[in-house]
Amino acid sequence: MKAGQAVPVKFSLGGDHGLDIFDAGSPVSREVACGSDAGTGLSVAAVTAGSSGLRYSSTDDQYTYVWKTEPAWAHSCRELILEFKDGSSRTANFHFRQ
Repeated sequence: MKAGQAVPVKFSLGGDHGLDIFDAGSPVSREVACGSDAGTGLSVAAVTAGSSGLRYSSTDDQYTYVWKTEPAWAHSCRELILEFKDGSSRTANFHFRQ
């Protein structure tokens, strides 16, 4: 991924569960060692790009969360952590270039 760009993160929960699906304080991201899940930094709140926020499409049964990344993350790897109100969580790792 290019550091500083907006990243559309798509996922399904098996139906429409509304837009209030994230646990308090979620989503977050943290720096990880590239090629590993070993965290190397503190978690920071993930920010949405502009007014995009979280959306649900019943057409393809997918949620889309548009994550705004930071230019300062160039040449690093980060883990995006989504924690849901039902107690489950999902992670995705990203390698950022310039």
